[in-house]
Amino acid sequence: MSAEDFHISKQVLDRFCVAGINYHKADAATRGLFSINNEEFAVLAQEAKAAGIKSIFVVSTCNRTEIYGFAESVIQLVNLLLEHCKADRKTFFEYAYLKNGNTALQHLFQVSAGLDSQILGDYEILGQIKKSVELAKAYELIGPVMDRTLNFVFQASKRIKTETELSNGTVSVSFAAIELLQAMPDIASKKILVIGAGKFGSNVCKNLISYFPTVKLTVMNRTDDTALALSKANGIHFCEYKARREAIAAADVVIVCTNANEPTVMPGHFNEADDKLILDLSIPVNVHPDVKQMKGKLVIDVDEISSTILDKTLARRRAEVPKAEAIIAHYTQEFWQWLKDYRYVLHLKTWKSKLQEIDKMQDFSCEFAKDVVLKEQTLKAQKAVKQLAVNLKTKNDKGCQFINLINDYLQMS
Repeated sequence: MSAEDFHISKQVLDRFCVAGINYHKADAATRGLFSINNEEFAVLAQEAKAAGIKSIFVVSTCNRTEIYGFAESVIQLVNLLLEHCKADRKTFFEYAYLKNGNTALQHLFQVSAGLDSQILGDYEILGQIKKSVELAKAYELIGPVMDRTLNFVFQASKRIKTETELSNGTVSVSFAAIELLQAMPDIASKKILVIGAGKFGSNVCKNLISYFPTVKLTVMNRTDDTALALSKANGIHFCEYKARREAIAAADVVIVCTNANEPTVMPGHFNEADDKLILDLSIPVNVHPDVKQMKGKLVIDVDEISSTILDKTLARRRAEVPKAEAIIAHYTQEFWQWLKDYRYVLHLKTWKSKLQEIDKMQDFSCEFAKDVVLKEQTLKAQKAVKQLAVNLKTKNDKGCQFINLINDYLQMS
């Protein structure tokens, strides 16, 4: 790529921005203040359109909240995001990172590949990004350049998944919780209560059934019907949400997966004399902080659970990082080449249209002759534009290419 080509392509990419917070600096409670749900994104999407932004999406998971888009500046994205968060600007900028251009592109590559996950190689993030993109597409907020950018990112992530061992071994948060329970004495005879029957809570229940088939497992949810359906489908006990104090008192282990905006498990739900293990897998944390201060109550949240992942598994994954980075470098180069070629797309469409306009100016003696000749001229126009595309990519005298196009076409005609 010439210096001129690089400069022009860089001008396009410099508008690609990302702003966000993640586990590197912000704890689970702080990250929860910046979570964005689908309903909030719907409003954000309309505001983005009103501001003239054509491409934007938000990734909001337990480990990060990030807003990506093509914008005049990254602050434009920050302003949109903060309109829908529970924390103020000062808190955001205390933990935030702001990137644009190739730095933002590399960040997206790294996140999508699981290289920037709290658990190295966590491949679930790719699915979460794709869902965020699909939501943005529903609001017509993924333009052609963003769509092609994401295509390169997804291709890289797929190759990293299939050609390296970066994601090998099960090290998800839910499985880390299983590892903690496996170390618990007499776990097979314990009573476990799962509060939360959404997708994550459902996965936790299925893991518990698989690894501890003899435990007495109970599930409840803020919406009783959801928990009841899960209990029937998996043959586990159901308890109404309003009876959670009694259910918590009866359990040896309480696993919280409710993902509410405020704590759902309070000190008043516990008996002072009871010993409990409480695993809070929610973002933001849904077990009230005061529960940790109660006698006999061991509360372990997402950050602490993640730190229990086996060092051996992570060491194997770290050894795969150079391979993953090489794949990203390959697709980065492919992206830059595409971006260079994309500059000519609008020119090619314009000139094809002009050639067709020239053809329409001709007078035909009969409709049959008109149809035949126009078909031939359309093919000639396509051939001429295709040759122009090749010339633009391979020859430096860009200003002469369009004159040559007309000459070539007239000679064919």
